[in-house]
Amino acid sequence: MASAYGCGGTMEATQRKHPRGQEQNLFLETIVRIALTCIYIALEFKEPFVRKIQPEELWLYRNPRTDSYVPLTILWPIVLGIPGLVFTLQYLRTRDRQELRCAVLAFTLGLGLNGVVTNTIKIAVGRPRPDFFWRCFPDGAINDDLRCTQTEARVLMDGRKSFPSGHSSFAFVGLGFLTWYLIGKLQLMNERGRGRSVRLIAAALPLFAATMIAISRTCDYHHHWQDVTVGSLIGSLLSYLCYRQYYPRFADRNCHLPYLHQQHGDGAPGSSLLHTPTRSKRSPQLLTPAESPLTANYDAHPDGRAEESDNESRRLLPSPVEQKEAKWI
Repeated sequence: MASAYGCGGTMEATQRKHPRGQEQNLFLETIVRIALTCIYIALEFKEPFVRKIQPEELWLYRNPRTDSYVPLTILWPIVLGIPGLVFTLQYLRTRDRQELRCAVLAFTLGLGLNGVVTNTIKIAVGRPRPDFFWRCFPDGAINDDLRCTQTEARVLMDGRKSFPSGHSSFAFVGLGFLTWYLIGKLQLMNERGRGRSVRLIAAALPLFAATMIAISRTCDYHHHWQDVTVGSLIGSLLSYLCYRQYYPRFADRNCHLPYLHQQHGDGAPGSSLLHTPTRSKRSPQLLTPAESPLTANYDAHPDGRAEESDNESRRLLPSPVEQKEAKWI
């Protein structure tokens, strides 16, 4: 099967089958992520829609200007560093470069899509921030036509990018992805990992951290609660969507393995060959009567029933292929 992504199977088996196709596909996936990053950066400098503010709604934007509780210098190390550390520790444990590649591709795809989607909506909506009044009128003096007296264009432009919250969307796309990743690795939703509270808490911690980051954006008056809610939903949706592009559903028995790891059947230790849907269609390698202890007394049937019993035994006995696969359970 041709690789749909730049991952799956062991390094030797996959590269032996499709070495050139895998390299080309990985190159294309890298270009896509670079393009998304460039678009996100370009949108950062675009002027948002200038929404008219009515005098009676000024109270929504008269909150004081304060410093961020979670500035970008803290947000990015959290969003990028913590998941990256977990991916690295998982790689050091398994030495599986293909699984690491799948995790990085899914994670970076979510970050790129989230940046483009969030910034596009910000520019299209142009909602003022809760502290926009003091951004617009630094001295607090209002003129009749509500024309801003702020001289710093960057301050005004950023003041009109409240909806949705970028901090919230990036926190949930990064730490939310880490939660889905841990749920899969710890197998919390299938028969193997249910009922283990320590694993549940460990997987939920990144999502809790993302929630606190989102709440902080309303406490420092940089976003309205609607901005935070929608930003969190965008990040959560994109992180799960990108995760499922590379990993199966959580109830799957092999949810801890990428899709193509299972399809190649020669993936990381612990992968189950019984997971493949074509197992029941394989042609069994039948044992001969001489190899089976159940056919030792077949010659005792002179009336011809020996051949019928022989066929029945061949049908019931497991083949060597099935016996070998059963060891992976």
